Amino acid sequence: MAATFHWCEDNGAGVSGHGTVRSGYGSDTNYPTDVNWKNVDDCTANSGTLFTAAPITAGNNSFTKYQYGKFTGSFTNISTGLWSANTSGALATGLTLAGTVTSTYVTPATTANAALTTDFTPSVAIGSGLAVLFSTTDPSDGAPTSTLAAPGYTQYLASQLQTTGAAAAGNCASIVTTLQYNEN
Repeated sequence: MAATFHWCEDNGAGVSGHGTVRSGYGSDTNYPTDVNWKNVDDCTANSGTLFTAAPITAGNNSFTKYQYGKFTGSFTNISTGLWSANTSGALATGLTLAGTVTSTYVTPATTANAALTTDFTPSVAIGSGLAVLFSTTDPSDGAPTSTLAAPGYTQYLASQLQTTGAAAAGNCASIVTTLQYNEN
């Protein structure tokens, strides 16, 4: 058998180390299908607001996104996690994509998130991505490990689209977010 992977996302006020709305967590199968940085804290796959209805105006930022991976099925272990918020694509002038891997959930806001210390504005090859750890209980587990031997989660893969007044109106180019891991 092989592991089954799904993207998940937390939104809402921080409660017990995670968001109050958890798309894909536990037995929930309402999995997000894209990121959609926008000016509202929700997940499109969760019947949320489309990004076209919540645009980020030049000089402002998206709400921070707290995504994570979920592994189910039968597998021996998952290890060697790497994440890049942008492995393919270019962002226009006035746009910065900031990110980090963390076990700490903070209520998403549009204020520039200083904890997001990696610049993913230019493409970052997955081999140069950020290390990701795993937990059988929750992405906010304070003691994640380098391997996962039972169904569980990655740490949070937090990101925020930040803009300056030089950002052009309209949609930004599509980019590819990648999570890589070994399974055996």
